[in-house]
Amino acid sequence: MSIKELLFSFQGRIGRKVYWIWNAVYYLLIVGFAMGMNVLFPSLAHLILPVFLIVVLIPDLAITAKRWHDRGKSSWWLLLNIPLVIGRMTVPVGDPGIATDTTMLQAVSSFAALICGAWILIECGFLKGTSGDNQYGPEPK
Repeated sequence: MSIKELLFSFQGRIGRKVYWIWNAVYYLLIVGFAMGMNVLFPSLAHLILPVFLIVVLIPDLAITAKRWHDRGKSSWWLLLNIPLVIGRMTVPVGDPGIATDTTMLQAVSSFAALICGAWILIECGFLKGTSGDNQYGPEPK
């Protein structure tokens, strides 16, 4: 599978190893970018980071879709990412010393993100894919 297919196609299957490597790179990119923007453009970081998160969202969803496919499940399971995406977009990136009041909506969305994230982690990160070919393609090597 080419890098282009890996990052931008929602077809096929990948194993846990590729999924974990992607997630390590993905979160390092996000943390590095956020730290860099806070240093270089502290007054604009809260505007630039969401744009970056949208750019890396498509590859993240494509890779996660392939992992769901390896588990024999459809891409509809990507809907579990909605609370995670909302949570990532609403995390403050400004001065960490500024306290914010948590609303009930934020608390509920944080809890939903926690539950959905745990489900995705267990299903995609720890459980083995289906053995042999399935409707999404051949078993990854």
